[in-house]
Amino acid sequence: MMQLQSQRNPYVIGRPISEPEIFFGRQKQLGFIEENLRQGEKVILLHGQRRIGKSSLLQNIPKLVKLDNSAFVSFDLEYHSQEKLENLLENLAETLVEQLEIPPEKISIPNAQQIQEEKEIFCNSFLPQIYEHLPEKNLVLLLDEFDALDNKHIGVELESLFKQLKNIVHKNPKLFVIIFAGRKPADISNLLEIFPKVPIAEVGLLDNESIKQLIIEPVGGSLSYEPKAIQAIADLSAGHPYFIQILCFAVFSRARELQKSEVVEEDVKNIIDKAVELAEAGFAWYWEALSILEKVVFSAVAEAQKIASEKNDQVLEKDPLMVLKSYHNVLSRDLLEKLIKELALKGFLNEQGNKVKIELVQRWLIQRHPLWHEIRELEKLDKQEVSYTSETFNEIPLISQNQNQNTIIQSTGWNQDFQKLEQNISSVKSSKTKIHLKTEEIWLVLGILFLGVAAIASFIIFIYTPNHSNNQKQNSVPNATSPSQ
Repeated sequence: MMQLQSQRNPYVIGRPISEPEIFFGRQKQLGFIEENLRQGEKVILLHGQRRIGKSSLLQNIPKLVKLDNSAFVSFDLEYHSQEKLENLLENLAETLVEQLEIPPEKISIPNAQQIQEEKEIFCNSFLPQIYEHLPEKNLVLLLDEFDALDNKHIGVELESLFKQLKNIVHKNPKLFVIIFAGRKPADISNLLEIFPKVPIAEVGLLDNESIKQLIIEPVGGSLSYEPKAIQAIADLSAGHPYFIQILCFAVFSRARELQKSEVVEEDVKNIIDKAVELAEAGFAWYWEALSILEKVVFSAVAEAQKIASEKNDQVLEKDPLMVLKSYHNVLSRDLLEKLIKELALKGFLNEQGNKVKIELVQRWLIQRHPLWHEIRELEKLDKQEVSYTSETFNEIPLISQNQNQNTIIQSTGWNQDFQKLEQNISSVKSSKTKIHLKTEEIWLVLGILFLGVAAIASFIIFIYTPNHSNNQKQNSVPNATSPSQ
């Protein structure tokens, strides 16, 4: 009991796990990497969602992949994805020297200007110097690619880097590359065009045995879990390692506070709210990656899931979009179904699209982003557009009542969320974001126009009238004096 009270919380949240002794559940991926390197595969691709554990796997490859003839160097492309190719290669060269612990004075590191002027200097001059310090060893680059879900392709500079790497890899028999991507292969088609037939593996959700290990092993026997408690954690997390760590961190803290040596199912239920609070950073990534309409649908599925569970509503369980039936006049059924499929492909929903894939995420949506709130946010977006219309009325041509609202959006650059959605889903209709002007605003605008026209007319009359009077006077003078003449 005292041992638990004095023990530091062994579960890790907020950073990649670099310690092999607390790294669990990636034996399949480690075996995949080792086998392909042994077979001489020059490029290997691993992909998975953010916070799924790619960085933890990357950091443990040098310690857990049993290849004595290989030296591993990791390079995080997220911090260099916007740089020019020559700057990116300069940073890669500096990273190689630093991680391989080569004295800087014993190697010539090319700078960006030299790389720009001499395209082959990295391959023909720099890498041979590296190999001299790695006798009888291969060099394996571990490239951690950025994780943006809303970006369907790797950036131009990264594409240039990978094209250059392809040439370098084929020219250097001692060089190998493992790329960690934050998107599914279908979303990085230009990368796969550069490296066709590359071996691919997913870093996905943990299996049941790995979940059990990740829950039990870190506490080292100082805290035990009953089987129902383990199952409750597995159900809430769906095997996502980040959320397992969050739940177990909260469980351990509560057990230590209550001086408990065993965790039961009720203990797991009691820490759900605390776990939701701890996981805010991870949840924020889920949320920020979505468009406004995807957020509405995501919250709708969470809401339907809750109602179906509480009321045993089988119809709603099969068709969560029923909770949005009153909005079908502005959110078409076809559009909603396409959004459901998109969220399922991204891993936010299950394959059927009728449940949030991770129950802890569903609980968070109910608490932080209920459906009524997201509908209100959508309505606010419409009101903001109406306000913007009023403010810029005199800066754009007058629009007839029947003019398509899409023309307004395109001419003014409004509503980026809808524009992004329209790029991906061709069936978005202009009625989805119809702008409604109040009657008072219409009369006010017409009144202003009328006053403007009246002012112009008055000015013209004012200018014309004096000239006309003078002409009349000039014409009447001779008539008045003619008798005297």
